Amino acid sequence: MTAEKTDMVLLDPTVEALPDNTNMAPRLDDLNGRVLGLLANGKRNSDTLLDAVTSLLQDTYDVKGVVRLNKRDVSRPAKQEMVDELLEQCDAVITAIGD
Repeated sequence: MTAEKTDMVLLDPTVEALPDNTNMAPRLDDLNGRVLGLLANGKRNSDTLLDAVTSLLQDTYDVKGVVRLNKRDVSRPAKQEMVDELLEQCDAVITAIGD
């Protein structure tokens, strides 16, 4: 009995590193008077986690408002419309996973 020859495809799941000239957004001094964006990724309990974070932040800061979105699909990036809404309406955004 001889082994049958098969082709193997090797996939590299890594992505390129961020370029050296990539800058982080400047940090806010605090969240007083700011609008906070919350983006859940669609996994179970991501909304629950963001509820707890929101409660803690609202106890600490005078948050002006909260924009809540859920992208509903952990395996896909947020739709551009969601990103645009967060950019237009929020001073800071927190995203969360669940489980």
